Amino acid sequence: MIDEPLDPGALPNGREPLRRPPAIVVSTLLLAFWWAYTLAVDVALLGEVGGVGNWVALACCTGAVAVVLRGLWRGGPTAWRVVHRFAAPVALAFLTGAGIMLIFGPRLGSLITAPVDPALIAALAGGLLAVLALAASGLLVRTSPARAWCGRR
Repeated sequence: MIDEPLDPGALPNGREPLRRPPAIVVSTLLLAFWWAYTLAVDVALLGEVGGVGNWVALACCTGAVAVVLRGLWRGGPTAWRVVHRFAAPVALAFLTGAGIMLIFGPRLGSLITAPVDPALIAALAGGLLAVLALAASGLLVRTSPARAWCGRR
């Protein structure tokens, strides 16, 4: 993310630097929560599957998310663009898929039937919270203070 400033610094028109808006703080925390949940699920699944390539891919994705979080925190326009274009649409896709499964799953007999393991319920509830956090993060970066912090109009 070469075009991102290391520090927001002084604005081009000579005004004082902006304070980090609450929308950026909350968006960064929500995005970090989403990735922490995703990482925990991936590590649990990769523990069973294994494969060096899978672990390398997960490490690369974690590095990319760390770069985006750092860029968003510091006001980078590239990081803002990534979160703006990724978070809300991907969360909407996840929620649409979950809705389709809830609508058509019982008709096809493909949903899990009782008794359901409490660990599965906890994992699904955590996943729903993570997806909602991703959606909220994507919506928060679209606010005008967040756009101004990242040099967007």
